[in-house]
Amino acid sequence: MVEKACIQFMDAGTDSGEGTMFHVPFNPAQLNFEAGKGEIPGQEQDNRGMRIRLKMLLIFDKSLERKSVKEETEQFLEAARDPLKRRVIFQWDELCFDGLLEQMSAAYEMFTEGGKPVRARIEITIGSRSGSMAAEEWYRDYRELFSIKG
Repeated sequence: MVEKACIQFMDAGTDSGEGTMFHVPFNPAQLNFEAGKGEIPGQEQDNRGMRIRLKMLLIFDKSLERKSVKEETEQFLEAARDPLKRRVIFQWDELCFDGLLEQMSAAYEMFTEGGKPVRARIEITIGSRSGSMAAEEWYRDYRELFSIKG
């Protein structure tokens, strides 16, 4: 059982290697799933055209200790900016979402009097990998969960 959520950035081309693993400091308070028709930039459209996305907000907060979150935040952003590691795996307990990084934004939102960032938030969107086994499994699970016929 995974008590803390983790995100792993992996090589999207080879599907191999350990990748860069991050344990999320605070488990997400909310996970947003979207499903619908949509295209993946740079890839052929899947037969169904069904896309599944996972959106979440990650909080990095050391405000009570008055310690900087800059190092952890920048390490996360650096891994996410690596063009070779577009594949992202989010895992928390029994939930495992395997997809491609689509969008990310980050903001420092609380500072000490001296200007040290003590809280940051990162919004991340992971889209299902079209044509992959992971996408097929997620589409099947999504249909079952919401009783979609088809």
